[in-house]
Amino acid sequence: MNAPNQQTNKMKQFFILLTLAAFFTACGGPEGQSVESAEAQAETAGDAEMVASVQYNIDATASVVNWEGFKFIGGGHTGTIPVANGQIMTAEGKIVGGKFVMDVNGITNTDMPADDGGDKLVGHLKSGDFFDVEKHPMANFTITQVQAITDAEDGHTHEITGNLVLKGTSRSITIPATISMDGSMLKATTPKFTIDRKEWGMEYGSSGIEGLAKDKIINDEVGLEIMLVASK
Repeated sequence: MNAPNQQTNKMKQFFILLTLAAFFTACGGPEGQSVESAEAQAETAGDAEMVASVQYNIDATASVVNWEGFKFIGGGHTGTIPVANGQIMTAEGKIVGGKFVMDVNGITNTDMPADDGGDKLVGHLKSGDFFDVEKHPMANFTITQVQAITDAEDGHTHEITGNLVLKGTSRSITIPATISMDGSMLKATTPKFTIDRKEWGMEYGSSGIEGLAKDKIINDEVGLEIMLVASK
């Protein structure tokens, strides 16, 4: 008499587990290491220029920043932010400073057709809810410290600390990077990493907003991936 009940209970538990798995999948976020931010550090661009022996100019056509964002419940979106310009300064084959500028006004969406939600999403990202490009069309990252790494599990070669300016707010972050120099060319790439958008004043749809429906909540973590190519 108990066997059918046991089977029923097992089936119920199975479906509960499936439901929980689907829920946590829906609540996914961007990939990558979470990077904490701190108060902006003092920038010594003048000192770096005095030390530097070689300046590499960033190739805007070959450089890009990829972004990724997710809702608390629902899918995510991906896109790019163009790199406008920048310089990386080296001395004795080591990076001693640099800065690159991002054209946030040129932000794109890459997962939806323009006429099927893509343009609407881009317009919202440009608004005051997020990047506020009317007031802050550009963002930038200024290097304040570079440290070589020899034993990273993921194989990255350096950790780069710098001030990331988004929406007029400057915060210091340290990100992993792989740097290579080959003749007149320098490449610097990062694995995917995440930052907390709230720390740069982007509160819209945040999980901290009381009473906001879960399907309207946007993950506070934004995924980024940087690829820079520069030449002498």
